[in-house]
Amino acid sequence: MNIEKLNTVKELENWANSSADMLALTTQHGPIQLEANLRHLPTRRLTCRAQWQNKRVIAKFFYGTGFKALMFKEALMLQALKKSSIKVPELLHSEQHADYGVLVIQYIEHAQTLSSFFWSQPEQAELETKLLAVTELVLLCQQAGFEIKDPHLDNFLCCQGDVYLIDAGDIKKVKNKLSAQAAMQNLALFYAQLPVTLDQQAYQLLTKMLESLADWNGLSEQSWQQALLKQRRWRQKRFINKKVFRSCTAYICEQNTSRFLMAKRANYSEQMALALSDPDKLIAKGRLLKDGATATVAQVEIAGQPYVLKRYNIKKPIHALLRGFCWSRAAISWKNGLLLEMLGIPTAKSYAMIEERKGALRRRSYLLSEYIDAPRAWDIYKDDQYDEENKKLWAKKIYELFLLLKLSQISHGDLKAHNILCSAEGAFFIDLDGLKSKQNFKRFQKKFAKDLRRFQISWPDKWKENPYFIKFTHLLFCLLYTSPSPRDRG
Repeated sequence: MNIEKLNTVKELENWANSSADMLALTTQHGPIQLEANLRHLPTRRLTCRAQWQNKRVIAKFFYGTGFKALMFKEALMLQALKKSSIKVPELLHSEQHADYGVLVIQYIEHAQTLSSFFWSQPEQAELETKLLAVTELVLLCQQAGFEIKDPHLDNFLCCQGDVYLIDAGDIKKVKNKLSAQAAMQNLALFYAQLPVTLDQQAYQLLTKMLESLADWNGLSEQSWQQALLKQRRWRQKRFINKKVFRSCTAYICEQNTSRFLMAKRANYSEQMALALSDPDKLIAKGRLLKDGATATVAQVEIAGQPYVLKRYNIKKPIHALLRGFCWSRAAISWKNGLLLEMLGIPTAKSYAMIEERKGALRRRSYLLSEYIDAPRAWDIYKDDQYDEENKKLWAKKIYELFLLLKLSQISHGDLKAHNILCSAEGAFFIDLDGLKSKQNFKRFQKKFAKDLRRFQISWPDKWKENPYFIKFTHLLFCLLYTSPSPRDRG
């Protein structure tokens, strides 16, 4: 175990960026031993799991411009929330130095973040219980005059039936309780983080919980859907457009004059880094799935796990010049894949993206994504390998995919039968470099209509003659001109 005495902010930053096992910091009430980096905002904040006075705690360090005010605000807010009977971790100690400050906060044992809980695919009853508990906590905050500015799923901890609110620095105190409109937008901001597939369930739970509250008597499906869409747009601008191309808690960014790499921090191992140092060699060793002028696709293996590695080729010198100053197709697919993941729309997960660069010019690019061992929709319907009932079942699942696009106002851009995978877990979108998220509904309708036409003509001729297919495509085109409510889903 490597234990060193910490004296400066620089040492704190170095530890956060290294793989050191443990560091020690002397405080007025005994040493803090830093065990694990939980969240690091370079030059601003570091949140760690630590040992202090023979118990496990959370140590939150503040430094950089304005750190004193931020630290004071968070400490004050933790105390104010506790006075209002809102479940928050206990503030155990506060200490300030010339260039940094630290808050020592209670560590909630055996707790799980709300994000981990939701993405673990819990049982229906357990899911509803948690949704109700968190909603109750958010409403309690609103009634007490607190606005949760960032109700991120990771800012809620679940422990033995209780839900705790953490990261008090993102909470604002207002003079009175929030107005009905502000309260709805704040609650919608929380629910906007959940998969689109949960919208129906969320609305039903909300109406059940809010019917006794006079301020919420006017909540309608339409107003709630509009609030959800607005907040999802805001999250998209804040998260997708700003964070997926820089280093942060979730992603690693590595760049120089010849290469730009983005990768999911949770999946980026030493083996993956070594394999992606020469992506062409990795493709050559893999199983070729497609070899065209535009793109080369191969199934590859990294540390015993299968992946799909796609190389976007440069066809001619003029193509290189035109693409050199634009976003690469790999970068676009990376961003769009993360957008669909955020919305809970099934797609092959993206793990890493690479751009070859020559100074400011972009060259070839690569996308490493999840390998899903499943046939494409085209293969399901091109012959008699699958019976009629199976084909109808898959048509229903594909319809539900389209419905999710409609509800999120997203157009795919190249929605043919070859770009949908049909696995045992459900249907998945692939090839996302043409995907667009449209804010204007009329513009979205035009793009979505183009998707539907492209999809309709891409099916095998044999299946197009099937009466069920005619009914199926009719239902798809009905999506274009209707505004489905939560009850219409599924």
